[in-house]
Amino acid sequence: MKNKIAIFCLFLLAMVNGGMVQANEKPRKVWNEVVSGYNRSASIMQVTKVEMYDDRTVLTLHVDYPSGHWIKMANDTYLKAGDKSYPVKGATVIELGKEFWMPETNEVDFEMTFEPLPSDCRRIDFVEPDGWQINNIRSAEFLPQDIDDTYWRDESTGDWLIGFTSECVIYAGKFWDIVSQTEKKDTYQLMVSDGAVTLPVKVGKMKKGIRHIEIAGLPPVACSPITTEGMPDYPRKDTRRGFKDNGFRLGDQITFVGWLKDMPEEMRQKGNEFEISYESIFSYDSENAYAEMDSLGRFSITMPLPNASQIFLDWGRTTVSTVLEPGETYFFLFDFTTGQKLFMGKNVRMQNELIAHPHSWDNYRVDMSERGKADAMKVWAKTDSIRASQMQELKELEVKHPTLSQRYLDYVEGYYQNIQANSMLQARFYTPNHKLPKEYMDFAGKEFWQKRIQPYTIYRDFFNFLTDYMEQLSQDRGTSGADGVAQVMLRLDKEGQVSFTDAEKEVIRQYPAMVKQFQEAINKAPDEEKQAMVDAFNNGELVKSFEALLTRYLDDVNNVFPFMSVESVTEVADSLGCDKTLRDILIARELCERIDNIRKPLPESMVKLVEEEITLPLAYHRVMGMHNKYLELQKRRTSQLGNVNSANLKSGDEVKDMSDGEKILRKLIEPYKGKIILLDIWGTWCGPCKEALSHSQEEYERLKPYDMVFLYLANRSNEDSWKNVINEYNVMGENVVHYNLPETQQSAVEHFLKVSSFPTYKLIDEEGNILDVNADPRNLEGLARLIDSMKN
Repeated sequence: MKNKIAIFCLFLLAMVNGGMVQANEKPRKVWNEVVSGYNRSASIMQVTKVEMYDDRTVLTLHVDYPSGHWIKMANDTYLKAGDKSYPVKGATVIELGKEFWMPETNEVDFEMTFEPLPSDCRRIDFVEPDGWQINNIRSAEFLPQDIDDTYWRDESTGDWLIGFTSECVIYAGKFWDIVSQTEKKDTYQLMVSDGAVTLPVKVGKMKKGIRHIEIAGLPPVACSPITTEGMPDYPRKDTRRGFKDNGFRLGDQITFVGWLKDMPEEMRQKGNEFEISYESIFSYDSENAYAEMDSLGRFSITMPLPNASQIFLDWGRTTVSTVLEPGETYFFLFDFTTGQKLFMGKNVRMQNELIAHPHSWDNYRVDMSERGKADAMKVWAKTDSIRASQMQELKELEVKHPTLSQRYLDYVEGYYQNIQANSMLQARFYTPNHKLPKEYMDFAGKEFWQKRIQPYTIYRDFFNFLTDYMEQLSQDRGTSGADGVAQVMLRLDKEGQVSFTDAEKEVIRQYPAMVKQFQEAINKAPDEEKQAMVDAFNNGELVKSFEALLTRYLDDVNNVFPFMSVESVTEVADSLGCDKTLRDILIARELCERIDNIRKPLPESMVKLVEEEITLPLAYHRVMGMHNKYLELQKRRTSQLGNVNSANLKSGDEVKDMSDGEKILRKLIEPYKGKIILLDIWGTWCGPCKEALSHSQEEYERLKPYDMVFLYLANRSNEDSWKNVINEYNVMGENVVHYNLPETQQSAVEHFLKVSSFPTYKLIDEEGNILDVNADPRNLEGLARLIDSMKN
């Protein structure tokens, strides 16, 4: 009976995808190392193997996609070879035409069977009509039959030496026009020119996968064609360590030349500029440089680079993250037809290895449902597990590819260190009261802070970690939130800038403790009780007294409070033993953030601090550049705003004696009854708010046909900062109205509207009804359609 069962199992195994075959049948051809051209979903799906049988073709596919999501392969999926299509016959693991939900591993391998391809087939396209498409699938073992659209590397060094295309030749990091080209018995002679120099190029016959290429009369170089998507392994180990560190010298730059070759139309629609971006060390934003591409997709740019940095190359098109170092010249090619991404240059080995052997991007993020109750120790264990797995994969990769450079291995190991650091410190936003255990923080200090890698720009995640780490360390120093405001008020009184009675000072002293007690209580309360608790807190006598004092001296507090964090940063940096370079960067980073938040020049005390404390030229230049920008803007503001003050900036006098939020809002919108009103609640301290405001004129132009009113209410915004932002982004126009109400009135309006985030947008119809719709002008076309539906 056992034998019968075994035979039956073999019989079932032989019935693959609808075709009965012999169990020991071998394919007539196998593509084990599969490469492809443009893949619309390269980060999700890859073809890993192609097997050709007499009666079928089998593709093995690998999908990497988050669990909880589904994929689907249509019943009419097909392969295309030449001008003929080969329909799908079946699939394993997934069921054609039905949703397949990804497992917890986020990965799945499956096979799809198609009608048999011809024996001489060298290239195929995979087409799934609902969206999946992979072009130019082929075997890396196929050698080119001529030199058209081929790229060749020096066999002795492993470097990319030259590339031949129908448009030009790529050599020495330049584009060379083809002046002439002749072919004779598989040998080629070319004359190429860069506009200033003309060079002869001789290409010998292909023998055992090698051509000898002679350029400009130099000795012939034995070259092999690059057939893989990235550079093949270099022939010898490179044991150099470390990255170029110029000390953040002011004025250093790189030259970057590149080609997005044969871009498909959907890639061209992303714009005619190539974007190079990196994380700014002085802000939470990216520094971006743009190079205009010619009709073929070629470009060249020279751009500043403060130090060796993690760089993102036109991420929406190339998905390449790499490291660039100041003083270098780079040539980068992305050939969409072949799918190849290659670097050419004197010092680009690590860049090529990062493309050929991409590192894992896995990190751990606490689920939003765990906000306020995440277990820090479990987060630590999870990030440890992920990093251990990544390091094991790196060790296995080193064994399989023993000539990988030491710089590549060091960089990837450091990358895994930094993403764990970032993940662990981000967890503080999800733990109770945003606190992390001492053991947890001690580990972060020893493993991430003490083992930090220089230069500090080499990993984007380093400054994200460092910001969270320092804020966590300074959390109990009383330099932020209610503690910080109270400290400022008492300091101003001590210095004689304001005057409080003894009773008022006691209110100020008690307020932070009451806030802390309230925060602890509301964190534990059920959601349905929280609003009532907030109302009771805001209506308490001590809170009202404190807010009245704060409102009276708000401008004085706002001149000092934003910069108390600078003192905290300096104290924490000194306690950590920061080197002078990092200390200067951290102080400059905090000052730049403060200037960006308040949109006004530094007070004299902070200018003095910059002069005395910051010696790093790049840091000094950045801070004083921002300071001088807003100093000049403030000088020009009066003359620039001039007559628009009365038209666009309202005093709020008509509501000065009102305290009910709904009544205040009704009074503000009363003059505009009969028109649609877009209400924008924002703050000068809010980055997303200011980013949205920077597109105001575009918004007004698009919505001009509707004759709307644009009403802006500013939250906790200093008068000068408020006006500076309005002026800087030209948030002005015929139907534009701005209010900067006292904090208690603004809070009352926000409470009525249930504002929980910034910016908040509300659409109010012609009758004054506040509509429950998504009125976000950052989706202008969606907002226009919404208003159209109201009109109709």
